[in-house]
Amino acid sequence: MNWNNTEDSYGLIPKIFHWVTAVLILALLPIGLFMAGMENSPVKFQIYDMHKSFGLVVFFLGLARIVWRFYSPPPEPLETHTSWERNLARAAHFWLYICIIGMPLSGWLMSNAGEYAVPFFGIQMPALIGKDESLQGLFGEVHEVLAYTLLFILALHMAGALKHHFIDKDQTLARTTRPNPHLAIPVLIILFAGISYAVSGYNVIFGEAEKSQKEVQQLSQSQSQAAAPSVSNQPDIDKLPPHGWMIVGSMSKLGFEATLNGAAFSGEFTDYPAHIIFNPDDLSTAKLDVSIAMDKFRTGDEARDGDMKGGDWFDIPNHPTARFVATKFEYATDDRYVAIGDLSIRGKTLPLTIPFSLNIENGADFRTAHIKGEASLDRLAFGLGAAKYQDSQTVGHSVLIKLDITAIQNP
Repeated sequence: MNWNNTEDSYGLIPKIFHWVTAVLILALLPIGLFMAGMENSPVKFQIYDMHKSFGLVVFFLGLARIVWRFYSPPPEPLETHTSWERNLARAAHFWLYICIIGMPLSGWLMSNAGEYAVPFFGIQMPALIGKDESLQGLFGEVHEVLAYTLLFILALHMAGALKHHFIDKDQTLARTTRPNPHLAIPVLIILFAGISYAVSGYNVIFGEAEKSQKEVQQLSQSQSQAAAPSVSNQPDIDKLPPHGWMIVGSMSKLGFEATLNGAAFSGEFTDYPAHIIFNPDDLSTAKLDVSIAMDKFRTGDEARDGDMKGGDWFDIPNHPTARFVATKFEYATDDRYVAIGDLSIRGKTLPLTIPFSLNIENGADFRTAHIKGEASLDRLAFGLGAAKYQDSQTVGHSVLIKLDITAIQNP
């Protein structure tokens, strides 16, 4: 058997490309439908990892097929093929390549924009783009549209192969299945039936997924509208206590970083009113009391946010707020200090030490303090994800808390 294409038949290499790609696609589509309806769990993320890995195999095979097509052009159409069949075949092949390349690529970009891992059998693929909630939604829609398109093109492709074999009785199917084209007939029929079933399942599962996504979005929007701002850009300075500070929310950030399947993702709390008394010249009077609204956060992915608000994580209905109280501050060196206190999450209170830098600038109207600090905590110590996510491979145990705060004080 020839490795390259000949005038009347495909070679071994393109046949391998064709059938391996076909089998992978017909496996990935129903698996994608199945996992979309699963609840978040370590098993679901493992299925996602395998889905992405084999999806990348399809992507690389698609690129190899294009290169090989230039190196070894395909056979010319048979004389029995009419002009409309030739034009339809060209269009179908064009869109097949678009889908074969576009589906895994859009999934890759969608994962990058949502800060999800893109593994290739254990190897983390590089991020092509950064975190972007709007791009995540865009590439998610592209991924879905291409899935519909691919299902239609595959059905058309298979129907054409069966038509040429049974009705026209030409060598179209034999070109890709020699020496025995009849072995491909039951496979094609089963795959054709599978596509029909997948189309109906796709509508049902993705319809439910879209409905759930809209519900999560509506819930997040209603919570955001109900949230009171933690501070104002023009606070009432006269109400500040001696040495008291007020956080400027538009210039501050209370964030966190964690890992999911080996990929880091970040989030940010948006409502954290605080009572701060701090005088660098007299640390004995310093106090900090921060209340964090646990339902007022975002990571850039609505599904992940919705899951984190549930009972295995923040358990918002029973524990709507977290609290950090520091009554002891120590000077470290230069402009660095240490806040020593207790953090309460999900009804559990544990000690937490936060090193931070402090830079105070005097202005005509008020003094401005710039505070930056980081602290690491063990999520399992607070019961976060303890039921389903005890292992560190799916969700890392360590969570990094990051402060970048701007506060103001009476001069």
